[in-house]
Amino acid sequence: MARKYLMSWKAKERRWRKLYRGVSYTVSCRQLGTPETMEGSWREANEWFERERDKAVENPSLKEEVAKAEKVRRLIHDFHELADENRRRLVDLLLGKGAYDGLKARRDKAADGAKTTPADKTIKSHVESWVHLLHGSCLAGQLSASRYHGYSRDILSLVRWLGPESSIDRIDGPTFEGFFNHLTAKVASKEFSPSTAHIHFVTAKQFISWLAERGDIIPPTNMRSKRMRFNHGRAAEIKIFEVEEVREILKACDESEERTKLYILLMLNAGMYQSDIADMTKAEVDWNVGLIKRARSKTKDRGGPVVTHRLWPETFHLLVKHRAEVGPLALLDDDGRPVVERWIENGKLKKRDLIDAAWRRVARSMGSTNHRLGMKHLRKTSASILGTHPQFKYYAEYFLAHSPQGVANRHYVVPSEVEFAEAVDWLRGQILGPEPS
Repeated sequence: MARKYLMSWKAKERRWRKLYRGVSYTVSCRQLGTPETMEGSWREANEWFERERDKAVENPSLKEEVAKAEKVRRLIHDFHELADENRRRLVDLLLGKGAYDGLKARRDKAADGAKTTPADKTIKSHVESWVHLLHGSCLAGQLSASRYHGYSRDILSLVRWLGPESSIDRIDGPTFEGFFNHLTAKVASKEFSPSTAHIHFVTAKQFISWLAERGDIIPPTNMRSKRMRFNHGRAAEIKIFEVEEVREILKACDESEERTKLYILLMLNAGMYQSDIADMTKAEVDWNVGLIKRARSKTKDRGGPVVTHRLWPETFHLLVKHRAEVGPLALLDDDGRPVVERWIENGKLKKRDLIDAAWRRVARSMGSTNHRLGMKHLRKTSASILGTHPQFKYYAEYFLAHSPQGVANRHYVVPSEVEFAEAVDWLRGQILGPEPS
C-alpha cells in the first residue's frame, strides 16, 4: 500500500503537524507511543489525525470558532470605512446574499465564547508565569533588576494588544505579524521611537519562544522573518565634554566633594560607569602599585575582556583614602552600603544612586540644575581623546573594555599592557595637564 501522510513531519521536534480549517493539530511521537522517527510513527499519526478531525466536525472547538471569527473580523475590517449598509451589500455580493449577517452572528458567538477562555490558557496567566520565572532569575543574580523590570513592563504591550483574557492559542503567524504592524503604526504616529518598538517586539518574541519551549504553542514560522524588524541601530552623534568643562567640574569638587571627584576620575581614568564603581572589589585593585584589573560589570558574566588600567596619582590617592574598611567592595557609603543599588520591591524597580546624586550636587554648586552632558559621557570623552593620538588610538576600544572585533583581535592579538599604560598616562596629561614637579 502506498504511503499517504495526512500530517507534516517535523524532524527536529519529533512530532507531526497539520493545519486544517484554521486549526493547528500537533502530536508528538511520545504522545503516540511510537518510535521517534517518521517511518515508525506515520501510520499512528494518520489515525490520530482522522480521529481528531472527526471530533472537530461533530463538535467544532472554540479554537476553530475563534479562527473563523478572526477571518470574519479581518474581512469586515477591510471595509470599516464603509457605512453598515454598504458594507453589507459588498460582503453579500462577494459571498452570497445573507452572508454578512450570518458571518457577523458567527463572529459575535465566537467572541462570546472566547471570553470564557480557561484561566490556565489565557495570555494573562502565562505572562504572570513568565514574569515569575524572570523574577527567580533576578533573585539568583542571573538577571539584573533593571532588565527584569524592563521585561515585565514591555511585555504588557503584547498583553494589551491581544487582550489579557485571550487564549494563547491565538498566537500564530498572522497574529505575530499583526503585532508587528501594531508597533509600526505606533512608530509612524510618533508614539513610539524605533528603539522602543524594537524592545517591545523583542520582548514579545522572547515570551513567545518561552511558550513554544514549554510546548504550550507551536512557534509561528515567521518569528525569524527579516522583514519584521525596526531600524533602531542608527549611529547617534557622539557627544563629549570639552577638556575645560571637565577641569571646571573637577575644580568644583572641593574637599567636601572628594568622593565625587574620585567617581569622576575613575570614569575618566578607567572608563567606568556608576555600576562599575559600585561593583568594584578590593581584590580587583592592586593597592601597592595602583592598578585596577577587571571586566565591566555589564559583561563580566558573559566573559567580557579583563582590562588593566593604571591609575593616575590623583585617582589612586583618593581611592586609597576612601577605601571601604569592611567587606569585599572597594567603596561604600558612610552607612556601609553600596554607592549604587537596584532591587525589586513588590514587583517594582527601586534604585539608589549616590554617584548620580553627587554629580547633580556639583552641578548645583556651579549654578546649574545639571551638567550639559551626563556622567556616561566622561568615559566617551577619554576614549575620544585617545582616538586623536596616531599610536594610542588603537587602544580606545580596549580602554572602554569592549569585546574585541574580528578573528585576529579575538583569538590572536594580545594588547600590550605596557603601551596601554603609556596611553593612559598620556591621556592624563591631556585632561588634567602636566603633573606638578
